[in-house]
Amino acid sequence: MAIMKQKQPSIFNQNRTKQFIPILWFFVSFLLSLLSGLFLFGHDVFDGLSAAIISTGLDAMRSQLITALLLTAGTALGGALFTHRKFGGIVGASIVFILGYLINFIQTELIPVTDAGGHIEPLQSNVLNNTCFIMIALAILSAFIGAALGSALYEVLLYQPYQVIRYVWQRFIIKQDIANRTTHAVAIPARFRQWHIEHWVAIVVMIGLFFLASQSGNLFIISPDADIHGAPKLTSIGTNIPSFGTTKFVEMHSTLMRGRRLFEIYLPPTYNTPQGKNKRYPTAYLLHGSPGKVTDWVNAGRAAESADSLIDTKKSPEFIMIMPDGNGAPGSTSEWGNSGNNKQPLEDYVAKELVKYVDQHYRTIPDAEHRAIGGLSMGGFGAMNIAIHHPEVFHWVIALGGYYNAMGPIWGPSLAYRQYNSPIIQIGMHPLAQKLQIFLGDATEDKLYYPGALKFANTLKKLGIKYTFVKEPGGHSWKVWGDELYEGLEWINWGPIHVAPQAIQKH
Repeated sequence: MAIMKQKQPSIFNQNRTKQFIPILWFFVSFLLSLLSGLFLFGHDVFDGLSAAIISTGLDAMRSQLITALLLTAGTALGGALFTHRKFGGIVGASIVFILGYLINFIQTELIPVTDAGGHIEPLQSNVLNNTCFIMIALAILSAFIGAALGSALYEVLLYQPYQVIRYVWQRFIIKQDIANRTTHAVAIPARFRQWHIEHWVAIVVMIGLFFLASQSGNLFIISPDADIHGAPKLTSIGTNIPSFGTTKFVEMHSTLMRGRRLFEIYLPPTYNTPQGKNKRYPTAYLLHGSPGKVTDWVNAGRAAESADSLIDTKKSPEFIMIMPDGNGAPGSTSEWGNSGNNKQPLEDYVAKELVKYVDQHYRTIPDAEHRAIGGLSMGGFGAMNIAIHHPEVFHWVIALGGYYNAMGPIWGPSLAYRQYNSPIIQIGMHPLAQKLQIFLGDATEDKLYYPGALKFANTLKKLGIKYTFVKEPGGHSWKVWGDELYEGLEWINWGPIHVAPQAIQKH
């Protein structure tokens, strides 16, 4: 009698099937993330979330980047939630970010850009490439966070139901006699085999991603397109004279502030040349917002580029710009004011001590008619507040994206002192302040501050005070402030740049 041999399952086939299971789950996770991204990056969800972020005071470009990163995390979460596989979700979400946001961003940046004066700002391809790498790093990290969250939710919400389904499947559907299963030896890998090279590669990749992401500050503080377009090309205003001014940092001792204070100063093209050694220049003091620092107006607001362009096109005479530090004690914004407890006299520091220092150490025209003060947001408030209190020091005032009622705890509990530091109230109480030359600038989509600017402008109109009000589309953003600063500096009519009266002598 012939003995029939039972065909045993191939160990090779079993192992091969097991090898394909992780790949299969990767593609399932990948496809789920793509489907999640198709929904999340649709106009309804993307535009709705972006609008909600804009309503908090951010501009459209930063809001869209934040929205894209949040939805990238959500996309990866969708890929990992139902599969407990993170890698497929991360890859799929990263691709969705590139297709749903990054390509549109690149196409927008390739469109020619001009400054407020109509001069072409050349595209800096290396900066654009670097920005794209940083954005991709942020997207992958966001996807990693989303996938980790999706995997955790899987363990909490879906693991037990999945085990029940698996048990039912094995118990009632797969009826295979255990005795008929083929047993085979299990190979125990050597210790060195446990050092998976892919884990070390992942560590190196994560370090690289964190390094790139650490350079993303300007994308959120200034704008995603920060520095992608460079300064316009200018011509020299004379023989042996540079076509641009110079900036430097200066540290001075402040008696009022009881310590060292830093400011950045812009000196016009002829200041350090033989042709300019006997010239004196008008001055403009620019105050930053909160949070802010002395470099903001040059790095983010392109103040030096605007000054160079205005001087080059002879729309403005040469002038000096001073950009001081307005940060006070930790815990509250300084508001560029004299604090209610008299411990932080920032207003007096700017209007008295700093102005005196600059007039002593630089060739300025030390009179109010040749001195301006301006600022953005908190700095816009501070500029208006200081100018109203000191019209004998500043004749020109530029307030961009500012507010006109005293805000914050710095003023203390006194209602009368808050009113004293509220420009919308004080402008009607100081006859000399009503002779100020006032330039207001704001963005029509700046929901936090634009209504206040309209109200302040209406107050000026009722009082019969002349002013200029420039409104631009956009939000609470450096793009708006940079353009409006250009217009504000062009608006100033310094008058004849005469030989100045004797400068204040050093003590």
